[in-house]
Amino acid sequence: MVAPVSGLPTAGMTPSSSISQALSSGSSSSQAALSSSQFLQILTSELTNQDPLNPLGSSDFIQQMVDIQNLQQSASLTDSLNSFTQFIQMSAGSSLIGKTVSGLDASGNTVQGVVTSVAIQNGKANLVVGSSQIPVDSVTQIE
Repeated sequence: MVAPVSGLPTAGMTPSSSISQALSSGSSSSQAALSSSQFLQILTSELTNQDPLNPLGSSDFIQQMVDIQNLQQSASLTDSLNSFTQFIQMSAGSSLIGKTVSGLDASGNTVQGVVTSVAIQNGKANLVVGSSQIPVDSVTQIE
């Protein structure tokens, strides 16, 4: 007998809700991807704990596999778009090196000066102006 998958309740949940909960319990999209062995563990757990008077049909299992694949593809697309956005911000920021800019720092203070470099902080590109950093999307003026 296969042990229940850790983190999944074994009673009172429909199979679709238990898979959705397993996929959404991760904090990042890379944790949302299930391996085939994890899927088999969930499937075995569901079969073990399903109501024998109301078993799931094969179409329900196929729908679950499609749902899992869609979630994995969505997570992959989100990661790709985040990487692309970061690349665009770095490109835009690097074109401002040596130029005088004005903008708001993370605290909302107005900062003005010459951009000396671009730094990534918390996944976002920031222009380094003196000892301050201005997020690229917070620039209000370029001279």
